[in-house]
This record gives sequence, structure tokens and C-alpha cells, in this order.
Amino acid sequence: MANPTLLFYNLDNETGKKLKFLCLKHKIKIRVVQKSQYLAPIGSLIGLISPENAADKEDSCAKQQDFNDEMLVFCGFPNQLLDAFLLEFKKNRIPRIALKAVLTEQNLLWNSYVLHDELEKEHQTITQQSHKN
Repeated sequence: MANPTLLFYNLDNETGKKLKFLCLKHKIKIRVVQKSQYLAPIGSLIGLISPENAADKEDSCAKQQDFNDEMLVFCGFPNQLLDAFLLEFKKNRIPRIALKAVLTEQNLLWNSYVLHDELEKEHQTITQQSHKN
């Protein structure tokens, strides 16, 4: 992928505006994902795969409820850019977004529901562990 792309979920708000400014500064392409696209494979949302080539994940998620959580997916980010972006995210006091992922070979074929569920499980596990410490 030529340009780093950031997938935006449910960020049509002040946080989203601040993130868009940060993306412009770093020449990061923004892709706003609509609820109607949640069943599409993540990789197809950024043009890495065609929807026809994706594994059939729709059956397991066809009855999923739409989610309203803010979520970000970093696609094609070199490590240095990701680190710089996250540092500025913090410096600019942009409100925390709990559900963040980097696009990988493992999650490329997942749809947004599957990714959201996995990130939510991870977030709950981390939150529970931090409360124990």
C-alpha cells in the first residue's frame, strides 16, 4: 500500500475533527467506514483485496448489532509514523479511543464486526488486569 490509511469508525465528532487535522499533518489518508460497510472485509475497505476474494465471514456476523464505539484501524503505517502519530495524539490531548488495531495478515479478511468484537475482548481483559494491579 502506497499511502498509510486510517479507518475511522463512529468519529463524526470533535475527536474525529482533531484526528483529521493530525492525519493531514502526517499525510495520512482517512477512510470513514459507514455502518453499511461493516460486513465487508477490512482489506477490501482500503482496496487490498476484492470483496469476492474474501473468506465468507458474513454468516457468523449477519445478526450482529451495529456498534457505536469509536474505533481506528491503522493500515500501511511504518512503525516510525505510527509511533509519531500516537505520540502527537497524546500530546494534543485527543480523547482516548479504546478500540485501535493495526491491519495485519490475520485480520485482513475479518469484517468490522469481528474486529470490533476481538478489540472489545482485548480491551476488557486489559482493563480487568489493570484493576487487579
